[in-house]
Amino acid sequence: MAAPGALGGSRCARGGLGLTWRLLGLLHLGGALCAGVPPGEAVLPSGATPTASGEPQEGQVRLAGGPHRCAGRVEVFHAGRWGTVCDDSWELRDAQVTCRQVRCGHALWAPGAAQFGRGSGVIWLDETNCTGSEAHLAECPARTWGRNDCYHGEDAGAVCADSLEPEPPHLRLAGGRHRCEGRVELLHLGRWAGLCGHTWGPPEAQVVCRDLGCGTPLDAPPTAAPGGAPGDAPGGAPGDAPGDAPGQVWLEQVSCKGTESDLRQCRVGPWRERTCGRGGVANVTCSGSALATPPQVRLADGPHRCAGRVEVLHLGRWGTVCDDTWAFPAAAVVCRYLGCGQVIAAPPRARFGPGLGPVWLDGLTCTGEEGAPSECRHKGWGVHTCEHSEDAGVVCAGSGLADLTHLRLAGGAHRCAGRVQVLHEGRWGGVCALTWALPAADVTCRYLGCGPALRTAQVSVGREELTWVESLRCAGGEGNLLECQVKVWGAPYCPHAAVTCARPGEAVPRPGEALAPSNATPVHAGVTPTLPGVPPAVTLPPAGATLEPSGEPQEGQVRLAGGPHRCAGRVEVFHAGRWGTVCDDSWELRDAQVTCRQVRCGHALWAPGAAQFGEGAGPIWLDGLRCVGTEAHLAECPARPWGQHTCNHVEDASAICSGSGLPAVPQVRLSGAPDRCAGRVEVQHQHLWGTVCDDTWGLPEAQVLCAHLGCGPALEAPGAARYGRGSGPIWLDDVTCTGEEPDLFRCGHRPWGQHNCHHGEDAGVVCAGNSSSGEVRLAAGPHLCAGRVEVLHDGRWGTVCEHGWDLRDAQVVCRQLGCGPALEAPGRARFGRGSGQVWLSELTCAGSERHLGQCPAPPWGSNTCGHGQDAGVVCAGADPPQVRLQGGPGPCAGQVQVLLNRTWLQVCGLTWGLPEAQVLCRQLGCGPALSAPVGPHLPGGAWLAELTCDGSETQLLECLRQGAGPGSCTGGAAQVRCALPAGAAPSCAYLVALLVLLTSLSGALLWLTLRARCVPGASPAHLGAPRASSAIYLPGRASPGDAEALQLMDDAP
Repeated sequence: MAAPGALGGSRCARGGLGLTWRLLGLLHLGGALCAGVPPGEAVLPSGATPTASGEPQEGQVRLAGGPHRCAGRVEVFHAGRWGTVCDDSWELRDAQVTCRQVRCGHALWAPGAAQFGRGSGVIWLDETNCTGSEAHLAECPARTWGRNDCYHGEDAGAVCADSLEPEPPHLRLAGGRHRCEGRVELLHLGRWAGLCGHTWGPPEAQVVCRDLGCGTPLDAPPTAAPGGAPGDAPGGAPGDAPGDAPGQVWLEQVSCKGTESDLRQCRVGPWRERTCGRGGVANVTCSGSALATPPQVRLADGPHRCAGRVEVLHLGRWGTVCDDTWAFPAAAVVCRYLGCGQVIAAPPRARFGPGLGPVWLDGLTCTGEEGAPSECRHKGWGVHTCEHSEDAGVVCAGSGLADLTHLRLAGGAHRCAGRVQVLHEGRWGGVCALTWALPAADVTCRYLGCGPALRTAQVSVGREELTWVESLRCAGGEGNLLECQVKVWGAPYCPHAAVTCARPGEAVPRPGEALAPSNATPVHAGVTPTLPGVPPAVTLPPAGATLEPSGEPQEGQVRLAGGPHRCAGRVEVFHAGRWGTVCDDSWELRDAQVTCRQVRCGHALWAPGAAQFGEGAGPIWLDGLRCVGTEAHLAECPARPWGQHTCNHVEDASAICSGSGLPAVPQVRLSGAPDRCAGRVEVQHQHLWGTVCDDTWGLPEAQVLCAHLGCGPALEAPGAARYGRGSGPIWLDDVTCTGEEPDLFRCGHRPWGQHNCHHGEDAGVVCAGNSSSGEVRLAAGPHLCAGRVEVLHDGRWGTVCEHGWDLRDAQVVCRQLGCGPALEAPGRARFGRGSGQVWLSELTCAGSERHLGQCPAPPWGSNTCGHGQDAGVVCAGADPPQVRLQGGPGPCAGQVQVLLNRTWLQVCGLTWGLPEAQVLCRQLGCGPALSAPVGPHLPGGAWLAELTCDGSETQLLECLRQGAGPGSCTGGAAQVRCALPAGAAPSCAYLVALLVLLTSLSGALLWLTLRARCVPGASPAHLGAPRASSAIYLPGRASPGDAEALQLMDDAP
């Protein structure tokens, strides 16, 4: 018989506390007791043979430090020692090989940065570059064993699909209000059994709470009365409770040190079919139960409640968690606390968008056994050195996002062509094609082991077809769709996405050509072939290219040569059977982006020219490249004809991709504005970000920078810290460019760090840009040119806060919308409260910017505003609406008419009153409204109805209901009588009329006087006598015969 505490072959073992839980676990797995063995003795399962203790084999792989054998830090056995793998160039294809080798299904995530804790010993592998089809990690290309430039803070990890399958339960707490409190029960021979409490103490409770992920034990009564109802287990299913058969089964003695990870590592006594007497039944209350309500953690802005940005509630406010030290154990605590199952990924860097409000937790360090994130170690509530761009996120198994790794292409001519389908809840469903684009297609093709995506398409499907994925946006460098931005599990009816990928080993088509299926007949370009199994809406590319022998370079193939890594070097293209280089004329980051995508090295970090990685040899194949950045292959980009150029090899273009693990040094960024193509110029040198002085800074320098960033032409080169004062060193001064340089660092400048400037002279730039982050709309307004300001960022519409909002900001919005000049910049949600994110605040536009994204402002979403502070704008409009008063006695009284869409409209009096009149009087610059009468119709003309004001508006057109226009009216015409403005001179119309009357009377009197004195015989007695027909009314020039009669001076009295 084996000694106590030891396992002995296949024989039955007996003993008291010498038995270990490992042997009791084998009893459970066996499902039966040894015949004739007294209670308390255990036996190995029938048919089992002990595994011989052997040494690990060369190249063997294990996953250590994780919550499951299929998730953890990757460790490799070599030269008799276990060692780790560096995360340089570590990606999903490497994790795929690892998961296959440890027989854990396919890979879900490939974390680096020691997400599962730092290993020890040697770092065996660095820069692994698996294709994903290798059987063992040691077969993948990598640096020589033990050669690396890493430390254990860069240890690579892997999360495999089988880690999401929960292990069979062996322990629970029953009869409590929460899963973290209650009676301790163990699964034994298919039945739940309690523990007697006479040997139960804090060490045992500590192990139970740790094993269940419930934190630490609280001070509570350790035992319950033996008469308690041990059968009150969750679910209440027959046979689940220990009291469902004659005789109770209890484990009488347990002895733990308190450091064990679960009870199976503790020493236990014999099983007894009896009730517990002295000490009662063991109970435990863990801290996780006290933290359960109200919820203190939530996942925000994700596609599911079990995936998103981690937010915690403290002092009544929700805040975020910084990703400094954020790792898999902390994510596991969050998933378990929310009841979301196992953790799949713990993405940093605001994967689900930046949050709002405070950053509550930083330096969060968990063991994975805590009941809530607040139990983990951290710097203290609100103590941090982070920004919301560093908000931590998590993806839990409960989100179902792991199903995005179950992909197929259906209905195509071969396995690498057809409709994209996802398996979810046991059923295949499609991907909505409304957001389907080439980057997502590339990710799909690469994940399925196919070649690059050749063509995307939309396929019309029946309404009975399931649509699992509503929205899908990828950058193109992701390892699988799980890493993309998605909206999943149900969508309204839409066409489905389809893709045609190159088959493995198939040649990449030349520009204007593509590969036809092997079973297709050649067709001319533009003709849609009809093939069995191909949906009618999927257009196959034309034929013409032929496959090269296996191992030979293919037409249009690209490589990066002369660099320290396969993902960094001189760009070389295979054409007409020869390798050649690319000229750096017009070479910029968008061209490098296509190159990095084609060589499967992630996204582009830098696009250096001037033979950065040495001069090439042979022909210079391409010059004048003008890629958009979304092409699948470099040969698809517009360029001069093959071999035509004006370059030599000192101008060879290069690319540095993210897969190289190299820093993009030197780097450049724009800060202080929401748009990525405008802001304060900052460069990185010696791992520090600093600014550029505005001495000699102008449009040529800005042009080089904009081209380097892939932001189009330069519009402006502001200085004097237009986008705010920077911090840190001023790295560059007296920068002088011709405008033709490939990047800013090829321009002339003083030595790094030498300057005579201060941060009030920081240089800025405004580029034309190529993103939609500046897109704007006006919502809930009376017409297209008035309303609540909303901007589009990261694919979502949000509002603008009124903080700092003024007429100059409104002017930018009106110009951007083509709505003429700005008339007003109201705040306080004048046009109603918006929804979603408040994207912008504290805008300080100059008024000349092309769109709001170019105005100085804090980063997107960095504010504490609510929707009660949403900003609005009232623009004059492309055809500015006008108002006039007709038929009144002066400028401030008369019938109201409005010019709308070049038509003068009478205003209907049905809703006309003093509030409306008050707005109109204010708009006309008159005094307060005195009355708002309704008069008769004027003949002809259309009517404008449904004007309703509250009196606070500044323009009458703001009172129009949205969508209102010309119509009919059954009431009278609106009129108004306003007071004259204070200080205005009264009207002179009456004085002019009086003056005219007095002048007329004076003229008449003067005439009568002249006639009486100057005309002979014109005495008063003869005034009424008839006048001769030749008589005149005024004396003319006198004739000589009349001189005496016209001598007025002689007749004067």
